[in-house]
Amino acid sequence: MKPQQLLIPLLIVVAVIIASASFGWDAEPHTELQVTQMEIRFHGENATAQIEYDVGFLTQMYVSFFGNRNLDPFIVSFLYGFDEYQLTSVQGSSATIELINASRLTGAYYLHDSRALGSPVNRLILYYPDGKTLTFENATETPNTFY
Repeated sequence: MKPQQLLIPLLIVVAVIIASASFGWDAEPHTELQVTQMEIRFHGENATAQIEYDVGFLTQMYVSFFGNRNLDPFIVSFLYGFDEYQLTSVQGSSATIELINASRLTGAYYLHDSRALGSPVNRLILYYPDGKTLTFENATETPNTFY
């Protein structure tokens, strides 16, 4: 490998270290996601969740270089209250998850039982099939609801 090929990655690392020291950026990588918003769209027994989150500066740099795959365990731990789900995409600072059997059919209505979330969510927005929406601030669980 030529010395010139090592120069660019070395300059990037030095720039990040200097910027971290100069601007007071948090040099500790955050191992937890801070979920800023979660949207749940109900459709029948299933639902689709879109979460938006913040991570630390160094974690964000790591993700930009090596991809989002290492964030999957933190997203999974956030969803521990749900029995069945499928992580469909993780892009940048958001993720899309299919929540399987999130509700149950009882008579003519679907009932969604409250589910604990792995960390507080600044804003939780529920979208119902009839177009109605409900918004909750600083939610730690999904509410009991029917539609």
